[in-house]
Amino acid sequence: MRAPKFVLVGLAALMMLAVAGCGTTGDKPGAGAVKVSIAIQPWLGYGAWYIAEEKGYFADNGLDVTLKDFEADADMLAALAAGQVDGLNVASHGALLMIETGVEAKIVLLEDASTSADAIIATGAINTIADLRGQQVAYEEGATSDLLLNYALAEAGMTIGDVKKVPMGAADAGAALIAGRVPVAVTYEPYITSAMGQNSDVHVIYEAGAKEGLISDVLMVSDKFASEHHEAVRALIKSWGQAVDYYNANPADGRAIIAAGVGEAPEELTTAFEGVIFYGLADNQRLLTGDYVNVTLPSVKDVAVTAGLLGGSADPAQAVDGQYLS
Repeated sequence: MRAPKFVLVGLAALMMLAVAGCGTTGDKPGAGAVKVSIAIQPWLGYGAWYIAEEKGYFADNGLDVTLKDFEADADMLAALAAGQVDGLNVASHGALLMIETGVEAKIVLLEDASTSADAIIATGAINTIADLRGQQVAYEEGATSDLLLNYALAEAGMTIGDVKKVPMGAADAGAALIAGRVPVAVTYEPYITSAMGQNSDVHVIYEAGAKEGLISDVLMVSDKFASEHHEAVRALIKSWGQAVDYYNANPADGRAIIAAGVGEAPEELTTAFEGVIFYGLADNQRLLTGDYVNVTLPSVKDVAVTAGLLGGSADPAQAVDGQYLS
């Protein structure tokens, strides 16, 4: 979700990318446990996997799960395409892009959505999206910030052509705003809180929560693995649900486990946690094959196509497989 944009190249080239990753281990699984490898990035929205590992839910559900760390989305795509991982965590628009690129995989779980953890922040008299017209805006092209900016502009009857694009990473965007090099930045936590803390003139003008699910993450599982290990996919989703339940019942400990997983101190992620919704099993049973696939994902697709992040060939209705939720 938080890495640079995907590289739209052929699958053959992607499969040749070097795949870097290190596995982590939780409770020792039983002898008959099904091995599952999942690509992950250090974003707290994926944090329930760390809880599932720490609390032994994987082992309890007959799974031997390896969480493989990646820095770039393109590397995760290459790994899934080459069969080097069985599933991966990815933003909703990224999942559609994978399908467009020819990866045979399905969305089987809605993991999280950002409400205030992604935002457009500004200085001075810029207080609305309409005020962005003609302004320099720093943001990461191809990533969730790009999606959020394009959606906000469209909602205000504007396009990306109405602003002056200043492409840069999310951390750099926040720093540029603090330093006064740009008047507007699109970024996410903890950079939002950092910017506001270092410059009292910085304020939020638009948050991801304006469109429920626009900035959201999912678990994709390869068709091959799902066809061979139907019950393992069901067990994987059950483990996530148990972890979210634990987080909701024990937020302090849950946040500490997630913070350790992403390499941050819990106190540094307080605002970030408050801006993220984790979806449990009951939420998925209600949303995944309902509003998510029928409303949210088509909306994400439309915004991503307009932003040039997608070609538009992926069918949201064919991208989601909800059979593992029951």
